[in-house]
Amino acid sequence: MKLTLWLVRILSRRLSPHDLVDLAVEVWPNVWEQIPPEKRVTFLTDAGTSHLGIFMMDLNRQERAALLNAMLPIIAREFPLAELDFLSAFASPGDSYAPQALSED
Repeated sequence: MKLTLWLVRILSRRLSPHDLVDLAVEVWPNVWEQIPPEKRVTFLTDAGTSHLGIFMMDLNRQERAALLNAMLPIIAREFPLAELDFLSAFASPGDSYAPQALSED
């Protein structure tokens, strides 16, 4: 794993962010094949839970809102919205849906 991390760090310094994303998309089918179909939803849920905050760590409240507004049409295209169960998903939000350390800036 150390060799892999070393290689990825070198690539991240030499490639543009767009090229890095393109590389990840090229590799993704190989990763996806390794995940059993019955575990894919759990895998993606865990990945989002564990890492989404990292992707957005420097975004303030307004930027996060702008990002979500920009992504909503993509989400609507990719997910069967008519089958979503919002009452179950947000039955008791409490503090679990409040972003950590989200500034008003």
